[in-house]
Amino acid sequence: MPGEIGERSMGDTGRPKAAVLGAGGFIGGYLTLNLTHLGFRLNLLSHKTDPGFISPRGQIETFRGSIEDEDSLAQCFDGCDTVFHLVGIIAETRTKTFQKTVIEGTARLVAAAKKTGVKKIIYLSALGTSAVAESDYHKAKWEAERQIIDSGLDYTIFRPSIVYGVGDQFINKIAGIIRMMPVVPVLGDGLYKLQPVYVEELTTLMALSAVKDYTSRKIYEIGGPEQLTYLEVLNIIKRTMSRKRASLHIPLFLARMAAYLMEMVLKPAPLTRDQLKMIAAGSTCDHMIAENEFGVKFSSLEIQLQKYMRK
Repeated sequence: MPGEIGERSMGDTGRPKAAVLGAGGFIGGYLTLNLTHLGFRLNLLSHKTDPGFISPRGQIETFRGSIEDEDSLAQCFDGCDTVFHLVGIIAETRTKTFQKTVIEGTARLVAAAKKTGVKKIIYLSALGTSAVAESDYHKAKWEAERQIIDSGLDYTIFRPSIVYGVGDQFINKIAGIIRMMPVVPVLGDGLYKLQPVYVEELTTLMALSAVKDYTSRKIYEIGGPEQLTYLEVLNIIKRTMSRKRASLHIPLFLARMAAYLMEMVLKPAPLTRDQLKMIAAGSTCDHMIAENEFGVKFSSLEIQLQKYMRK
């Protein structure tokens, strides 16, 4: 697959050009590297003066701005056929809310894309997004998806489960707790299911969707090959690290009380009631649909962790 995109991308004038919003984040960083390796020319929008990317052969140009500024979006999108929209928040802060950042930000992105002649938006949503979702996070993602779908532009939407890899904020946090503490806290019974997907595999599919016609106007739910309970994920991490740790179960009603108190004083709170709703709902899908469509095989969690996780 990489060779196929590379062949299409030969030559300065023939190489596809895309804008990436959220390139400085965990998934965005992998996507940016993936796209540059495949020959894409990229415009990156960053609120930082220097997002830290090295530009091989002038492939990357950085624009300073944010999803809250339509003018900076339009400047970044100029000359691009495709926009990768990875901007999002998992918890609200005093300045960034689901309404302002996710919903209104996406509306500005769509307006800027239409103004500058962008042909396609590729959006990173989340598994569990629906019109009847219980969490505010998933409801906001649904509203953002609707704006993209109703824009009249081409699109591909990805709804991944938990995404992991070097630098993630899920597996690595659990691993840190295992290293430092004699017991590992578990919210509720730990039987809610997840379907972890390796970040390099997700971003490969996202890159392909910029050049593959069959991805047009599609929504893909993405998960690894295993539907695992949180306790099973925890055991895989402990086994990979060769550490034995007991689990300390925290009843959900106590977790909700703690989350409420944290929300009152901390922005963003390290745990929110909205996140507890997402945890309880689980995060699984039929991974075979994406595998068959893209002709790939997703890796198991334990195999990938054994490759890169330090003991």
